[in-house]
Amino acid sequence: MNNDYTEYQLPLSESFYSIQGEGITTGYPSVFLRLAGCNLMCGGQGTQFDKQLHNGATWRCDTIEVWMTAQLKSFEDTLDEESKEALRNGAHLIITGGEPLMNEGKLKHYIKWVRQTFNPNCYVEIETNGTITPSTEFQELISQWNCSPKLSNSGNDYQVRYKRDTLKVLNTLNTQFKFVLSVAEDYNEIMEYFRDICDHDKIWLMPSGENQTLLNESKQIVAELAKKHYHKFTNRLHIEIWNRKTGV
Repeated sequence: MNNDYTEYQLPLSESFYSIQGEGITTGYPSVFLRLAGCNLMCGGQGTQFDKQLHNGATWRCDTIEVWMTAQLKSFEDTLDEESKEALRNGAHLIITGGEPLMNEGKLKHYIKWVRQTFNPNCYVEIETNGTITPSTEFQELISQWNCSPKLSNSGNDYQVRYKRDTLKVLNTLNTQFKFVLSVAEDYNEIMEYFRDICDHDKIWLMPSGENQTLLNESKQIVAELAKKHYHKFTNRLHIEIWNRKTGV
């Protein structure tokens, strides 16, 4: 018997069909579902109002203006026809934000609905900042965890961005840890705070930059760090192709 999911809604900021632009599944056809809300503010508190950098930040979340707005949508209304057809044909579902684990309760039902409605084998990726520990039940629903722990260059205070216990749990799962770097010195924080938590082969280094110009300024620095320390490098393919940060 099918479950009835008509009572549930998600705070949806945007959804669209594209290709994954970062990490181990770069290039995979993917449906993106962006939910509202975040427990961090990358760029420092105040950047959501003036778009400037605060609290020592060297980069800014490039989706603030999207995840700060949302509409409650029924499950059926979260996806257009192109996205539904993509899921039927094996596209990944990538749930992002903001911080999607703020909506874990609703997402448990949503993922079950997607698999029941479109593809029982749907590959689900979650984008998270690594500050909220997922429940055991939710862990079992997720195919891949894309965790981006924040460094001091994000402008977030240490106490809110660094959660060792949560990172330890994620390290036991199918997780890739993506660190956003602007300058070579950023890597020192990874060595100090994360190397004893995150397996070396799960660490990816990613350049900061919300457009092609900014990305070009940092990607060579980060590529050289990846070579020097034997880490995986990930670019931001959606910016390379479309020079846009959201909706593609």
